[in-house]
Amino acid sequence: ICSKPRPITRGVPQGSVLGPVLFILFTNDFPRHMQDYSETLMYADDSVLLLGRSRADQLEIDSYIALNMAIQYCHNNDLVVNESKTKQLVLGRQSKNTGRLPELEEDNTTDYLGVTLDDRLSWTAHINNLCNKLST
Repeated sequence: ICSKPRPITRGVPQGSVLGPVLFILFTNDFPRHMQDYSETLMYADDSVLLLGRSRADQLEIDSYIALNMAIQYCHNNDLVVNESKTKQLVLGRQSKNTGRLPELEEDNTTDYLGVTLDDRLSWTAHINNLCNKLST
């Protein structure tokens, strides 16, 4: 079964074999763009900005700057941030004292590469998710 050829003027076809490779080539300068603002982890089309600060107020300010620099990078490169998948997770004992970024969904847990992380860095949420998957 073959589909009809269609011209692609922007982006890469969803589900294509070359799509992930082309995306990586296109965004390989993103960590360098972010190096003054955060540590950046990338896997396929997922990106994580990591910031660690000793003071909650400084973490809030630096997180806001890093987020805006990432959004600026996307805007400059005709990329769109998937807002429904963009979350802020503050880890550690002081997580309740840290202000939340208004643009982001606040969450106590998130999944990254199949691992469920929670704001207390416990394995409980991850183990519960695994048990639920195994029981179905």
